[in-house]
Amino acid sequence: MTLQFRIPGPLGSSPTSRGSRPPGPLGYGLGIFAVPKQITKATKKLGMPLPAKGSETKLARDVPWNLFGKEPALGDVAQGALANCPLASLLAALAYTPSGRKHIQGLVAEHSAIVETDLSGVASKLDSAPSGNKIISNRYFTVTLGGKAIEVSSVLYTDDADLNWTPIYMRSPNNLLWACVIEKAYAEKEGGYEALDSKTANDIWKVVVGSSPSGFEVTEKTDDSKIRAAANNASKIPTIAASKVGATDVEEWHGFAVLGMRGSKIELHDPMMLKRETLSMEVFRKNFLAILFGSL
Repeated sequence: MTLQFRIPGPLGSSPTSRGSRPPGPLGYGLGIFAVPKQITKATKKLGMPLPAKGSETKLARDVPWNLFGKEPALGDVAQGALANCPLASLLAALAYTPSGRKHIQGLVAEHSAIVETDLSGVASKLDSAPSGNKIISNRYFTVTLGGKAIEVSSVLYTDDADLNWTPIYMRSPNNLLWACVIEKAYAEKEGGYEALDSKTANDIWKVVVGSSPSGFEVTEKTDDSKIRAAANNASKIPTIAASKVGATDVEEWHGFAVLGMRGSKIELHDPMMLKRETLSMEVFRKNFLAILFGSL
């Protein structure tokens, strides 16, 4: 069964949504704003997808993080100021499974080059643009989405903090770029970050994974064994769950990565608040509307 509904995203869509920046120093290094004098010519020129509408302060910086750690991990992904928890929860769920981690590593490749990121098309959307409306960096990435390789640089939209700044869209508590780069490539594919808010879970799954998900609706009559079976498979098969509008025990209208069973309770990961939820079957059925899972 393929479900076509949109797994929701709370930022801007829920009256109880919270999109605040995680507190405390995050250890980010300073970005490159101007063109280094010793570099006279870039070997690769790339653009920048349009930022989403919103009141967030927007700068553009070269982000010096590594692409991957030892391998992709659940904790590498943090949803930012977009209502795109279908993407954040899917990336977290992929990173939670061996087959999903392998798939992620096959999606993104890093290349060394002198890269000029041209910001002239988005400079009017920034609170402060760099000199010459361009940033020079030393690498770029190819991300394969929907069967097409998309090239993007390591330049991301960030807040305006002088120290401990953070990307305003997909972030990473572990200072790793892979989830941010996948989101940026998706935004490039769709003409801007704004377009990602309207994508259904089915759309996102097909583009990122290459096939539509299977799944089922959750109701008061859904048998515990069906939910338990999906949860038990979540360590091998990427699995996500969508909460209802009006959910009271978890973030409403939101997507979660399913982690498995902890005793008689189902365990979930919230990719925005970066916390685990452990719910009884009764509470899960009360608060959730669907489970989706893949074939990886």
